[in-house]
Amino acid sequence: MCGLAITTNGNEIVSIRGDEKDPLSRGHICPKAIAIQDLYNDPDRLKYPVRPIKGGWERIGWQEAFDEIKTRIKQIRKAYGHDAMAIYYGNPMAHYHGTVLFLGFLLKALKTKNRFSASSVDQLPLMMACYLMFGHQFLFPVPDIDRTDYFILIGANPAVSGGSIMTAPGIARRIKKIQKRGGKVVVIDPVYTKTASLADRHLFITPGTDALLMLALINTVFAEELTDPGRPGSLCDGIETIRTAVSQFTPEDIADQTGITANDIRMLAREFCSAKSGVCYGRLGSCTQEFGTITSWLILAFNIITGKMDQTGGFMFPTPAHDFVHMSALINEKGRIGRHKTRVRGLPDFGGEFPVAAMAEEMLTEGPGQIRALICLAGNPVLSVPNGRLVEKAFKNLDFMVAMDWYVTETSRHANIILPPTNMLEHEHFPTMANIAGVRNVVRYSPKVFEPAADTRHNWQILKELALRVEERPLMRAALRLVTPERLLKPGLRFGPHGAGFWPKNSGLTLAKVARAEHGLDLGPLRPSLPKRLFTKNKRIDLAPSLFIKELDQLKTYQQKGGFGPSGEFDLLLIGRRNLMSNNSWFHNIERMRTTTNRCTLWINTDDAKDRGITNKERVKVSSRVGSIELEAQVTDRIMPGVVSIPHGWGHDLSGIRLSVAANDPGVSVNHITDNERLDTLCGNAVFSGVPVRVDTHELTSVGHS
Repeated sequence: MCGLAITTNGNEIVSIRGDEKDPLSRGHICPKAIAIQDLYNDPDRLKYPVRPIKGGWERIGWQEAFDEIKTRIKQIRKAYGHDAMAIYYGNPMAHYHGTVLFLGFLLKALKTKNRFSASSVDQLPLMMACYLMFGHQFLFPVPDIDRTDYFILIGANPAVSGGSIMTAPGIARRIKKIQKRGGKVVVIDPVYTKTASLADRHLFITPGTDALLMLALINTVFAEELTDPGRPGSLCDGIETIRTAVSQFTPEDIADQTGITANDIRMLAREFCSAKSGVCYGRLGSCTQEFGTITSWLILAFNIITGKMDQTGGFMFPTPAHDFVHMSALINEKGRIGRHKTRVRGLPDFGGEFPVAAMAEEMLTEGPGQIRALICLAGNPVLSVPNGRLVEKAFKNLDFMVAMDWYVTETSRHANIILPPTNMLEHEHFPTMANIAGVRNVVRYSPKVFEPAADTRHNWQILKELALRVEERPLMRAALRLVTPERLLKPGLRFGPHGAGFWPKNSGLTLAKVARAEHGLDLGPLRPSLPKRLFTKNKRIDLAPSLFIKELDQLKTYQQKGGFGPSGEFDLLLIGRRNLMSNNSWFHNIERMRTTTNRCTLWINTDDAKDRGITNKERVKVSSRVGSIELEAQVTDRIMPGVVSIPHGWGHDLSGIRLSVAANDPGVSVNHITDNERLDTLCGNAVFSGVPVRVDTHELTSVGHS
């Protein structure tokens, strides 16, 4: 989402710098943008379809690849039915308009209920909360960070991530502006993060207890009569229900388990309520825990009852030029719960997807409905899904697998065919999904920098051809042949919130007008949009969904049984960690993104290390219920006692991958010790925050995984 100014000389990139005239990023640029040129030039990057042969891979033609895929899928469908096919799509799918616009065609053509994605290792709790409260799973409220006076961040590190479901390039600059105008920034996290170093205050919190904190904050607001929901309150149902529900969660009741004192909780609630404007925002850390859905709901509720929702400087709803949220609602894709259940554990789907933590068992468990083939799109679930070794075993068990990927990765190495798309510099770019979470309404249509290499295919062309090969309806195939990204973008922009509609072109947005704007167009700050923006049938917010209210009883029981904390021999709690020089497993194969220090380390608190006789840079063994890994310890007071941290996306030492740079600095996969059986029971999201583990210094193997 950062506007870039790229200077070229023929097919060479001379420089990449931030575009100072971009209305959103205003010259900000991060290391990932500089590395785009290395992704483009990477000799390991695939450009043409390949299939495995003894000792390596061979190039094949596109038509041969698609023909083989069609034949194999047809055979599997005929023998076992549509549900023998599964599809997984990673989060890169959301970053390019071609994949966003064409994925649906493939999903409809496959006719399988076995859909999985990175959403259920990420933001699914927030999606469920938005669906039940606002009527649409993608109607995300976004912090109006540029006008707020009090900013609370829970389990979020946007100074490193660049903003997650909050498109806000240059977060450090934006935080400094809050402070310059007399505002305050508070970070609540088990780690003293880079964002925390910019904040006015940081509070450690025990992993997995965010829901307890939010309940105590809301309890304080009601107990001290600080509620002032204002205009949004008149659009809500359930305020009294939530008042009753939180009465049993006082600050004193939850202080020991959260690690935050009752006085600090009360002070935080009072300061937030007294601020002229404010917003409380939670992200990955607050989602990927056993009560992540409850936490997401309570964060939204906290903003609403304090009058910070749909108000300047609070949580607001963007109105993007290409309104994906509204368009998906027109085809009744607002979200749904429990239409299907997984075969093995009986886990319900949400939004048409099953929890990805259940994918491996659906492949390995024999019997009717067993998954026998997979299409994996722009994802690396071997490294990103809980219990990665089980995922690897499952992929080896498949009859057939197709991957759309630039590389032979830990996941795509199991594919029978890999279909590589063009590089991001070789096609136009329109940030469809990122704009639905923008802190300002902007629009930009970037031209391609280079012509694509001969005989290559864009992402959308690959998805379209896959859909054509498996689509069984003749009329749908005929219509699909006519569709291009531009033909879908044009009406979306023209009839969107800022569009020209049926009026002359100069009265509103069109694709041509956006394309002519070299630096993009500023459509203004976020504006109050309720109740019009709501997708509930009665155009009101359900502040207390019955599903969530019932779950509070489970949470209370869990609390009383001491569920928030270590378990038996596993006496530490594991969380993840972000790094500015990578994004999941992306960029690990780029030399300039490597650092002189080891990034794949175990962060452990000084006191915990001392108790276990662990010294800095010593190799340790970390074990959980499902397995163990070995890596270097980094002793630090930046992490709270009782908690350890390992970054996500490493583990490039597996045989058969073609990542020459990454293989020289492989690290280990934290998802070899995360637990596929630990889920948020409401939505099925995986649990990465608060996994019980043990750390030892003995019984180590010489290198790699245990």
